[in-house]
Amino acid sequence: MNKMTLTGQGLPYAQNQEVTMSSLEMVAYINSDRQSKAEAEGLEFPCKKYRQLSHKNFMAKVPKVLGLTSAKYLADDEFTSGNGAKATRNIYNFPKREACLMAMSYSYELQAAIYDYMEELDRQRGGYLSHTISELQQIVTAARKHSDEDSSDAGRRLRKRQDDLPLLNKAEYLVESLGQLKLSFGKESGDDK
Repeated sequence: MNKMTLTGQGLPYAQNQEVTMSSLEMVAYINSDRQSKAEAEGLEFPCKKYRQLSHKNFMAKVPKVLGLTSAKYLADDEFTSGNGAKATRNIYNFPKREACLMAMSYSYELQAAIYDYMEELDRQRGGYLSHTISELQQIVTAARKHSDEDSSDAGRRLRKRQDDLPLLNKAEYLVESLGQLKLSFGKESGDDK
């Protein structure tokens, strides 16, 4: 699959808010994917091999793929039409599972890309707690390296370095502590043999 960038709604999700992908975003992604494939083959887009998907056709396919449960994902989208008038249209807002099912109805390759995108949105929603210990260690190491390099420009930066050090030491200690936590999933603490 060609390297594509999925762009989400651009809004941060609250900690308890489920990550979704709208039918408009899915259609835009599918068309972008088709266009990049066509261009890679030296074809114009749209063409006979790579047709442009309309939102209307996508909306008609949703109940066929998701069945009766599709109705609970329906939403209204207010938009400004070409003449500047405000209008409302029906869209779907899919959670991860349903977005993947819809993508799979086009291709497994598309499903994988949508799944990865939704996973990344989930991860971003979780903030730093969703980073792995290894990622946190890399972040702290990079911050210390930057502070070390920054302090080489003596004088005015020395004061900044003195302010950075306690924070860096605390961050390194917290990441090291997190890395040493013993996690027992589904076991009593006395059963960890």
